[in-house]
Amino acid sequence: MASESSTVVSGYDSPRSHSSACSHDTPSSCDLQVEEHDTSPDGVSIRLPDMFSSIMSVEPIVNQHYSSVKAETDTWIAEVFNLSAEQARKSSQADFAYMNAIWAPYANKEALTVMVNWHQWFDEGHLRNDPVEAAKDIIYTLALLDDTHPYVSAEENPLRHVFQTTWYQIRKIRYKKRVRQYALAVLGQVGVKHDSRTIGVEEYMDLRRGSIGTYPSFSLVEYAHNIQIPQDILNHESIKTCEEVSSDLVILVNDLLSYRKDIEQGVDHNILTVLKYQGYTLQEAVDIVDQMIRGCYKKWYGALAELPIWGEKIDRQVLKYIEGCRNIALGNLHWSYASGRYLGSEGPQVRETRVLHLPLRSDLQY
Repeated sequence: MASESSTVVSGYDSPRSHSSACSHDTPSSCDLQVEEHDTSPDGVSIRLPDMFSSIMSVEPIVNQHYSSVKAETDTWIAEVFNLSAEQARKSSQADFAYMNAIWAPYANKEALTVMVNWHQWFDEGHLRNDPVEAAKDIIYTLALLDDTHPYVSAEENPLRHVFQTTWYQIRKIRYKKRVRQYALAVLGQVGVKHDSRTIGVEEYMDLRRGSIGTYPSFSLVEYAHNIQIPQDILNHESIKTCEEVSSDLVILVNDLLSYRKDIEQGVDHNILTVLKYQGYTLQEAVDIVDQMIRGCYKKWYGALAELPIWGEKIDRQVLKYIEGCRNIALGNLHWSYASGRYLGSEGPQVRETRVLHLPLRSDLQY
């Protein structure tokens, strides 16, 4: 996914010690299958893991309303934010409609439109740097999760207008709770950046799970597919584990594929940066992330094995919800290669070769 609020990260752990997100196995340096850097006058290359394996190996189903919803939401967002032609082109190229169309392949057109519009609000990065302004914005935004709040026009505040519009159409308690959690997690992440505080892998993953935006997205899929699950069922440890695995896969895929963009823009909220501060080389850090991803797959299947049997009616809804969790990670993966957000026109080539080229520049630290 595309949230880009910054976090200053480095390792308070000793060199070559780390905590894995999805696996309790901590690979030592001798356990790692380390790929050598491909150095050349043109730059440095890293070998990426196979991220289309296991539960991510399925071919995604794309919602039949994708094309029409994309066209309509592109137009609406350009009007609401009063975008220039170039800004509108870049907004369209981001193609959040494609990702959401994989998240909710069976949603009707109205529900898919709501999801895409919400993602436009989510992606804006407006809570990024200043913790005081971020806190003010969060207060105003959360106040919109109340039907008594006055209508906010696009002219008054485009971002809040988009957010309020999606709230009017969803109005679900779980969505409301998870948006609150997301907003507060973003505020915490902004606070870390503001304080220039260093964090390690475990704390980084905890922060990112809250701020990556997957938990509100689970509620969006629940709304779009009309999934009906009692809260006590949703609180079961197996379902919460599936949610966490989906979140971790989104984080790890994002951090791998956005690394080049992150270092060029001076963004350091990336798992590879955390691991490098702990003394690993860049390729060793990538290989550790590979092990973390594999741990996610094992954790997913372990959670399914412990899933209770509640009966036909509830089980059907639970399976739809779990599939939605998987689809959020799957949609993010395919979108990350296809949209040009991180890899430009190189997406297909990087997917095929699993080699990511980094520019050789004296002002960039790898």
